[in-house]
Amino acid sequence: MSAGGRVRALLAVTCAAGALGAPRPTRGDPPGDGGRELPVQVVDLHVDVPWQVHFKGRDARLDEGHARREALAAGHYLGIVLPIYLPDRARAGGPQIEDAEAILGTIEAIVAANPVFLPLGAGRAEPGKISTFLSIEGAGAFAADIAQIDRFIARGVRLISPNHAKHTRLSSSATGAPAAFGLTELGARFCERVYAQGALIDVSHLSDAAFADLVPIAAAHGAPIVATHSNARAVADRPRNLTDEQLRIIGRTGGVAGLNFHAPFVNGTPKADLDDVVAQVAHMVRVAGVDHVAIGSDFDGGILPPKGLEDASALPALAARLRQRGMAREDVEKIFSRNALRILGWRPAAGGAAPPQR
Repeated sequence: MSAGGRVRALLAVTCAAGALGAPRPTRGDPPGDGGRELPVQVVDLHVDVPWQVHFKGRDARLDEGHARREALAAGHYLGIVLPIYLPDRARAGGPQIEDAEAILGTIEAIVAANPVFLPLGAGRAEPGKISTFLSIEGAGAFAADIAQIDRFIARGVRLISPNHAKHTRLSSSATGAPAAFGLTELGARFCERVYAQGALIDVSHLSDAAFADLVPIAAAHGAPIVATHSNARAVADRPRNLTDEQLRIIGRTGGVAGLNFHAPFVNGTPKADLDDVVAQVAHMVRVAGVDHVAIGSDFDGGILPPKGLEDASALPALAARLRQRGMAREDVEKIFSRNALRILGWRPAAGGAAPPQR
């Protein structure tokens, strides 16, 4: 099944309210009154359990951590994006493409060890099961041969960030030393290739200059700009967060910004709470639009989660707080799953250009 067909199947699951034995609230419904509403399902654009298993030795059965099995179930997770994270210090000389292969093998083992996960690329959606998607975080290794990204996209990778915390031969990082470049010439060709193959570039770790360089490339392919796990810089002034102009560009291109739960990215301090998260959501919605905000928790990525949002089981508390603050049920659903599903199902227009052969 194509990515688009898979996402349509997931959307059907999110809309199958009758199967859960309760009417679906409408846009005009008041906030919930003690649990009568259906649970809001979650599609999370960035959960770092592969890093924990591959590099930190965590058991693949996920019996601990922010995204342990029970927490995902209690949080009503419908879909999860599992990153092939290539750390800048994966080995002397930097990560290699073979490291990406090894981490993908770890992700396959995680999925196999947890019956709640549907197989990678599964052509179906099932209530009570979690669909799994792939991303690459820090694709600098592919500078050695950008054509190698094709086979990872063919195996289901949907979102790709050209760098992580440091500059690569493809792009400059938001958190690297000051640089006089954004996307390199090779990085621009890499991004063109990714879009032509039907995947998307994740701008979460790009420098402002690299973000600006990407915009016309994305436009040429009719592609949305996506930040899987970044917040609003106007609320928490961190270089990893997005400026208001970047949020507006994300909105104009039909993309999404995934809400990151790391406290310093939420309110700029090591401690945050649910109200701080709601303030981030409110600003992001006001600037980008409610169709362009999603969840990108960064759970199990070494984050400091807000009080009241300590792990995946607490997502219903965030949904309830947003409803209490007057957000329509339909809009909460968009942020929690539907916007992410739209992005995960993106494909270039029929007849688009073939990957550049350079």
